[in-house]
Amino acid sequence: MLLNIIYVAVAIFALGFCIFIHELGHFIAAKKRGLVADRFSIGFGPRLCGWQWKGTDFRLSLIPLGGYVSLPQLVDMGRLEGGEGDESETLPPISYADKMIVAVMGAVFNLIFAFVISMVLWGVGREIVKTTQIGYIAPEIMTSNFETVPGPAKEAGILEGDTIVSVDGQTVRSWMQFQNALMTGTRRAEDGRPMAEIGIIRDQEPLTLTVYPGIATNETIRHIGAYPTSDENAAPIVVRLEENMPAYAAGLKPDDRILKLDGEPVISGGFLSAYLTNHGHREIEITVERNGRELVIPVQPRIKEGESAPRFGFQYDYPFTTERVHYNPIEQIGIFANTMRQTLYALVHRQSDVRVRNMSGPVGIVHGLTNMARIGVIDLIWFLAFINVNLAILNLLPIPVLDGGHMAFATISKLIGRPLPIAFMEKVQGTFMVLLLGMVIYISFFDVGRVGRDIGIIRDEPPPPAEVVEEEE
Repeated sequence: MLLNIIYVAVAIFALGFCIFIHELGHFIAAKKRGLVADRFSIGFGPRLCGWQWKGTDFRLSLIPLGGYVSLPQLVDMGRLEGGEGDESETLPPISYADKMIVAVMGAVFNLIFAFVISMVLWGVGREIVKTTQIGYIAPEIMTSNFETVPGPAKEAGILEGDTIVSVDGQTVRSWMQFQNALMTGTRRAEDGRPMAEIGIIRDQEPLTLTVYPGIATNETIRHIGAYPTSDENAAPIVVRLEENMPAYAAGLKPDDRILKLDGEPVISGGFLSAYLTNHGHREIEITVERNGRELVIPVQPRIKEGESAPRFGFQYDYPFTTERVHYNPIEQIGIFANTMRQTLYALVHRQSDVRVRNMSGPVGIVHGLTNMARIGVIDLIWFLAFINVNLAILNLLPIPVLDGGHMAFATISKLIGRPLPIAFMEKVQGTFMVLLLGMVIYISFFDVGRVGRDIGIIRDEPPPPAEVVEEEE
């Protein structure tokens, strides 16, 4: 319990530090350009605590949705961010260059920080599933509405041993890049089904196969039922569960690492297979590792309708083969930026299956950082670099409240030759702040569900049979 609290505390500090780095960029740029910076806040809304230093109120604020540096000469954000008056009216105006430089430096500092920690990753390397060679093709997959359908990869003719090289014309060099390209795909067949053109190498010959991905998991993402090659010397992992079968009902989850059966360590695939076969008539206590914790899950096998032998109802494979990579900082940041580009494009594309609910807010980011902290320092550093690149890109979008919005206001003022009315800017900023807050609350609702499922306090249950629904009605 104490260790979990420490991991969460590390995660919260890490996210707060990313926000601090961003706001530090604004603050230093403002001071260098001679601007007044009266508040430096982590969080929005009323002040909780802080201190005064050289005319700046450094504070922690009530709403932990980011942070800001209050610059009255840039735009009057007083009533929105907790100020008391119209400070900008008594201060000298600043140039267009001042506004653009100060606004962009938050993103620049995030990128500098991402570059610095990517230097660390370059030196020590990081274990990833780099291979795109397929080691397992699932005959079936479970869709997000708990239906079992034929595996899309198998249906398309993809074979174990094939190597994936592209998705819809985009080159992929690791399994994560393949998954991102597939999930953010925007192609659809004439009948509306998701579609992807998968480029593979088979027996040294290039092939392109058309695959119709299923919409899988509670996240409603595209999935084709293909998995990379695995390491047979490591503990096996659960790769698939059958609905309405004992393992699913008992709470076993995909990606659980199977450590023991009835307290006996799983020393080989043969042992696991033989033990399940020889003891298929009784309850077995399956010890698994999930998010760094060991759980003991009792599973009582049963006979599925239409079959003669009792089964547990799960499939397993071995952890995917990893490789230590040493991407240089430019290459690493480029990978992060391309992932973000794919996600944003899919988010606004009508034919994509990516929705706002699939994004992560503060709750999801902290949970992700917590999991990375459990895995190890290198993965935590990698995720910090990823977050900082995302913060830089998101903040430069030309949306009011964000830095890109300030730059857009400044550019419009420059083009029309006069400043925009303060009242107008405050109304626009206030409106978008409400919209942003609403979006964060909406995303956080799904974040809480994801976290609950991840730690086991929320379970997805299949819908009741149609006849039960009819009887209740």
